[in-house]
Amino acid sequence: MAVTILIIAAAVGIGIFFGARQAKQTKALLADGKMIRRDMHFAEKGEEFTARIGTPQDLRTALESRPFPCSVNGSTRSAVTFTGSTFAARLLQTAFDAASGIGVYRFEFTRFKQRNGMYEESNAMNMLMTSVEKAFLQLDPNTGVKPYALDLRTKHTIF
Repeated sequence: MAVTILIIAAAVGIGIFFGARQAKQTKALLADGKMIRRDMHFAEKGEEFTARIGTPQDLRTALESRPFPCSVNGSTRSAVTFTGSTFAARLLQTAFDAASGIGVYRFEFTRFKQRNGMYEESNAMNMLMTSVEKAFLQLDPNTGVKPYALDLRTKHTIF
């Protein structure tokens, strides 16, 4: 009986330790502006950006000036892919008017892992999304952002 209580207390203590460490890291990233507070299931929705970007090359330059917690490949003329260890996302050009410099892009997560109802790398995913948003806002402070539902099959379980 005493051993069981000791094991439970140790497990709770370890959980509190790692939870506090994660909360401290999240708070620091929020304070630094590297990410923003988001809905718990933010990766299950995409974002459509409508912005006066100038040219796709201008958007590429803006993206290259941002920090990303993952690898980045592709072209802003078609699709940019972002790949982390447990997630992947893409930024797709859906329309571009060269005369006005207005582009329409869709950002969406294409793959992510969950554990205990949370994204395994939620901070990195949030930082990625924030960096993409800031790249558009850098080019056009009046960027329009419209969320859209993704056709994903997800399971939200606690255990």
